[in-house]
Amino acid sequence: MPPMHGHGGDGFGSGKKHSIHRDRERSLEEISATVWLTPENASFALRSGLLYLTCEGKETRVTLRRAFPFDTLWEFISVLNEDEDECGIIRDLAVFGEAEQVLLREELERRYYSPKILKILSFKERYGFSYWRVQTPEGEMQFTLHDTYKSLVHITENRVILLDVNGNRFEIPDLKALDKKSYRKIELYL
Repeated sequence: MPPMHGHGGDGFGSGKKHSIHRDRERSLEEISATVWLTPENASFALRSGLLYLTCEGKETRVTLRRAFPFDTLWEFISVLNEDEDECGIIRDLAVFGEAEQVLLREELERRYYSPKILKILSFKERYGFSYWRVQTPEGEMQFTLHDTYKSLVHITENRVILLDVNGNRFEIPDLKALDKKSYRKIELYL
């Protein structure tokens, strides 16, 4: 009786498997290929308050995301279409002209806006939520955290980001710069 899995030309042998494997490899290579966006292949414009990318003759509405949001502000910026698929990556905003740099920086600052907490005015905790009233350079603000321990993210030993229930970010740039009363209110969660 002939073997079921042969190396012959019956269509079930290794020749077809290699072909499928090559097709899969090529697809993975194409999928994983990084498109670096530069002034030579991409341009950005703001229309009706929305950011658009023109690349390879096609215009697409896009959003920007930092690959390393706490480490590099203006480098390695992922550009995503409306379906959250990556169109490409900007290695460094500095390669673009001044007008596009300003546009891209403003978009990133708007997306990653996080008021700096200068002082903690009041703090209450109830049923797994904490309610904050803080002083920022923009004025007094209030927000709520769910599970305070998990909502405080240490970026460095003295820099903390607070993530509220609505997805907003608040930043304490330097814990040592807080006054003693403010520090005592947050100390338990550090």
